[in-house]
Amino acid sequence: MSNTLNNKFIQELQHSKVAIVGMGMSGMSVLRFMLDKDITPKIFDSRLVPPIAEKDQRFINQVERQFGEFNIDEFKDFDYVIVSPGISLKEPALANAQRYNENVFCDVELFARINNKPVIAVTGSNGKSTVVAWLEDFLGRMGKNAVACGNFGVPVLDVIEYGYNGEPVDIFIMELSSFQLESTHSLICEAATVLNVTPDHMDRYESFSEYSRAKLRIYQHSKLCLYNNDDFETKPLLNCNKVHAFGTEAQSRAESYWYFNKETEELVLNNEVIGNLGQLSLSGSHNGLNAIVVLALANALGVDPVEEFHNLSHFTGLPHRCKFIADANGVLFVDDSKATNVASTQAAINGLAKSSEKNIVLIAGGDAKGADLSELRDDINKHVKKVIAFGKDKIQFTEFLKPEQLVLVNSMAEAVEQSVKLVQQGDIVLLSPACASIDMYKNYQHRGIDFKDNVLAAISGLTK
Repeated sequence: MSNTLNNKFIQELQHSKVAIVGMGMSGMSVLRFMLDKDITPKIFDSRLVPPIAEKDQRFINQVERQFGEFNIDEFKDFDYVIVSPGISLKEPALANAQRYNENVFCDVELFARINNKPVIAVTGSNGKSTVVAWLEDFLGRMGKNAVACGNFGVPVLDVIEYGYNGEPVDIFIMELSSFQLESTHSLICEAATVLNVTPDHMDRYESFSEYSRAKLRIYQHSKLCLYNNDDFETKPLLNCNKVHAFGTEAQSRAESYWYFNKETEELVLNNEVIGNLGQLSLSGSHNGLNAIVVLALANALGVDPVEEFHNLSHFTGLPHRCKFIADANGVLFVDDSKATNVASTQAAINGLAKSSEKNIVLIAGGDAKGADLSELRDDINKHVKKVIAFGKDKIQFTEFLKPEQLVLVNSMAEAVEQSVKLVQQGDIVLLSPACASIDMYKNYQHRGIDFKDNVLAAISGLTK
């Protein structure tokens, strides 16, 4: 067995009765890992016909499986129940299992019990994928085999021994969702941060407080807790050995303060200027904050932020996150399909808006996941000349916008067609849905691609 893993726990699993619940991406990752380690689980999925990829069928065929609705005592006789993060632990069969079994958890907790390598952990309602990808790029340019995984990139167990290049991993950079954190108890981190907490996934949580508490679990065993000085909800509720803060407000009571000055665009540690956002490839105050967080997390690994600042400049951002698509006669088209909640769309609107005029045509809508889209009202009234809404919850927009502010459509093609009719030189057509894509698309990437395809098809009409 690999000497990079906790082989004692693996041996315990080999002699235990193990269930894997949910055969999506993370469930398949757990199954592949266990079979590789001579652990033979039983697999479950509440769907009668789970969408198993052809390449994964050979793994499925090696184990006992049960598909269909769970009985209340389904998992009573198992020593370990590894649950997909997408399945709520409040599901009756799982809630019942937790009454007598403390070993009901997701793949991240399994990773935590086996892993022996350093971990940086990132969560938040918005921005976490950008920070994780940027930190991976940043450390990679310094010769570290840093691997982004978890809720971003690949499942954690797929890379626990070897990274994308086939070499042992030096540092894991983990994006963690509230769903993953709900059942993660043992993850030790060199540094952990909660970037922000705004209402999201309210279709799964009974209250915003419950959602917020799930996020804060990331600090449990972190050597450094990094919170957002601008967002009180991110502050640790427990005592941490070392606490730093980041933010845009001038003052903080934290031991060290990583500060982004929105006026000068300087990135500052306490009173020392590290560099300027203008030196980097990304713009906007939200990326100023992302950059300072990357430096703070890297510093927890011993990286000198001033000496290595130049390595930040190579990162150009994530696909579908405020990505420029086209310029047609001075009209810009921007893909922000990754904006699956209100706060993310607010950041996009305010980052792209002109202060003196309404220059944005906003395409939004989808599955709001129980969120209140009316929180967009002030940002729309200030910066958006027209909203084009589509998807499952598009009718919400009629409840807080005037008829003249809104166009309702049934497809992306129709949304882009309407946007082309409304714009003039200097305007921005922004796809930033504030909603999940699952009502109409496979994922937000699929939605972004559909937007781009329709924009490119429509551009000829603008340039004639």
